[in-house]
Amino acid sequence: MTDSVLEVRHVSSYYKKARRFSGTHSGFGERDMQVLRDVTFSIQKGETLGLVGESGSGKTTLCRAVLGLGMDYEGEIIHHTDHPQMVFQDPYSSLNPVRTVGWTLREALRAGERRGKRADRTLVPEILEQVGLSEEYIDRYPYELSGGQRQRVCIAAAMIQQPQLVLLDEPVSALDVTVQAQILRLLVRLKEEFRLSYLFISHDLNVIYQICDRVLVMKQGEIVESGDVRQVFEEPQHDYTKMLLAAVD
Repeated sequence: MTDSVLEVRHVSSYYKKARRFSGTHSGFGERDMQVLRDVTFSIQKGETLGLVGESGSGKTTLCRAVLGLGMDYEGEIIHHTDHPQMVFQDPYSSLNPVRTVGWTLREALRAGERRGKRADRTLVPEILEQVGLSEEYIDRYPYELSGGQRQRVCIAAAMIQQPQLVLLDEPVSALDVTVQAQILRLLVRLKEEFRLSYLFISHDLNVIYQICDRVLVMKQGEIVESGDVRQVFEEPQHDYTKMLLAAVD
């Protein structure tokens, strides 16, 4: 019996990139542009694994591959839990602007029902309370909420499906510092209460240091360093990791 909730083994991924032919031929063909390069890691039960790297390093592409969102890849992605969920960077664009909070959460419940999991409608007010919002928010629209409240709704929509693994793609980068701290505390509490595992993606190394147990450092689609978060941050081995840390000081 494995203690892993997710195993990623030697995953490489490619995007199709258009090119124009020269010589006697004209028109467009395609060539592959590699985005992920032989990525291997696992996430253990109850662990928060950080993923850091500059914009364009392949972090979000890796998330999409893990979730099966239309990514072609080589290698293996093995899930030991059902239906991992994701919380995105921008809570406003993640929510339907013409639908209420209650509709959003009920729709998430219906998604669970379509997968054969019976839903209890009383979960809607209960999950709102879990993320720090009262029942009165059920009838509110996204434009009536602050950025932090919207992100709490997005977290609630993920949690209401009772996942064991949640992918968090820059979940606090669009929020001010005070609200960031509140959301991070919420995520830590939910992890403990529901025995969750997180893949936490961020370019903010201070956030990674606060919340993660281990960290992966990604450069141009390749994991160049990994290990215990304190060890990697205090004794980095790869020049790229050293560069990222120097930029924080």
